[in-house]
Amino acid sequence: MTMSLKATRRLIYSLVILLALAALASAQDAGQVLRLSVGFNSLKNTLKAENKLSGDKLAEVERLSELAKQANAAGHYGEALKHMYHGIALMRGQAWTPQRALAAALTLKLDRMMLEPGQPFTVRIGQIYGLDEKLEGKLTGSIALTRMTGDERLKEWNTLESVEADFTAQPLESKIIAPEVETGNYRLSLKLQPANGEPIVKITTIHIEPGLSAQVTALKQRTARLEADFTAGQRRALLAALPSVRYRLSLYDLANAGEINFERLDFQSEFKEAAAMLDTLATGKDPFDGRKGDFRKAYLSKVDSTYQPYRIFVPSTYNGARSFPLVIALHGMGGDENSYFDYYSKGLFKEEAERHGYIVACPKGRNPASMYIGDAERDVLDVMAEMMRAYRIDPDRVYLTGHSMGGYGTLTVAMNHPELFAAIAPVAGGVMSPPSLSKIARIPQLLVHGDADRTVPVERSRMIVETGKKLGAEIKYIEVPGGDHGSVVAPHFKDVFDWFDAHKRKTAEAAAAAAGAKSN
Repeated sequence: MTMSLKATRRLIYSLVILLALAALASAQDAGQVLRLSVGFNSLKNTLKAENKLSGDKLAEVERLSELAKQANAAGHYGEALKHMYHGIALMRGQAWTPQRALAAALTLKLDRMMLEPGQPFTVRIGQIYGLDEKLEGKLTGSIALTRMTGDERLKEWNTLESVEADFTAQPLESKIIAPEVETGNYRLSLKLQPANGEPIVKITTIHIEPGLSAQVTALKQRTARLEADFTAGQRRALLAALPSVRYRLSLYDLANAGEINFERLDFQSEFKEAAAMLDTLATGKDPFDGRKGDFRKAYLSKVDSTYQPYRIFVPSTYNGARSFPLVIALHGMGGDENSYFDYYSKGLFKEEAERHGYIVACPKGRNPASMYIGDAERDVLDVMAEMMRAYRIDPDRVYLTGHSMGGYGTLTVAMNHPELFAAIAPVAGGVMSPPSLSKIARIPQLLVHGDADRTVPVERSRMIVETGKKLGAEIKYIEVPGGDHGSVVAPHFKDVFDWFDAHKRKTAEAAAAAAGAKSN
């Protein structure tokens, strides 16, 4: 039978969507492998340093590590995770039983995470890798709703009887109804009991709140009406503020799809702020005009038409009458745009920015394990462009710093765009392409690293310093005796800003003259 043009288009569209979802899932799996590998290697390095891992056990851990690397390179992310979970159990002195292997392999996913009382939703129990040794017998268990703290079961559904202990070929699905409970976040807990041994427990977080979807829809409709008015009137300055509104509203969709951790989110606060911004825009004013201190903005990415957030700090001395220096700060793995302001000594970075008179912008960098490559690097550059558009920035005083993955990102982004930065300050970072260090030989570099870092070994920074000095780069290196991966960050914020204070961007001519002076 000949397929109609309309049907053909539908089929092509469906294939495109499936391929996009497959690519997204693959990227998420690769990110999960990368995040777990950091924990795996940190544990291994710590135990080796404490002389608690040697001999046959160390050899087996190294073998599993190599198997994980091979599986990851082949795109077999589930197998890579299995080998690393096995190695972690071994390092912790735990037997790698079929029960423990299944517990690590199980996934608990929902078709929606944002629920209203009485709304049906589907729970899917899956498995990311097959077991080397089958778990004998059938499983029994249940799904329960509990508060975020404590073990009290507010609701229990669908007792599972005689379930096969293998979800690789076909995930197990259960459709259940959200109960009548007060607004808030809750734990959804899956408990599976094998024929022998301890139960296997998987937990995820859901949000239950009546009327939230309708509230978001109304705000989105109001935003669309304002956008149409601003577009018709060519009011570009007001249009530029709308992505910050739309991002706050998109938090509902991102949370619903399980793409963000919403345990710290206050949805009503976010939507209240979005509504207040719309109120201001409706009067013809920019809600960010003249705003100081710490707040969040967003922009519409041209890469994939998503709204990408960034956190910024504007010092009290900024009034637009003169240009100010700009620092771009890149978070570490597992973090986001909030990390630099919220999780290092309760905002010390902002205090130093205020004292030194700097504007700061913190990109999200797409996902917690992006390494600031590809779209995540584009995110950094787009945030810089947004800051240049919205504020009076001195182009000769733009700086880049970051911790851990952000330290890697600092060096990578600078090596790819050396013309943009006056100085950089990677903390506990490294490089994936040492030969590319020649690209930043003209950029002054401050490096900070602890010699007891088990996550990113200190040798990574030592190599950068040695290579940079051979290239004639201006480098200051602070190696902290006994410093671990996290403890070296906040105590050196002052050093970072002092370093930036001392440097302006060098033109090509100035850089050549400086290099010539050093060689004479």
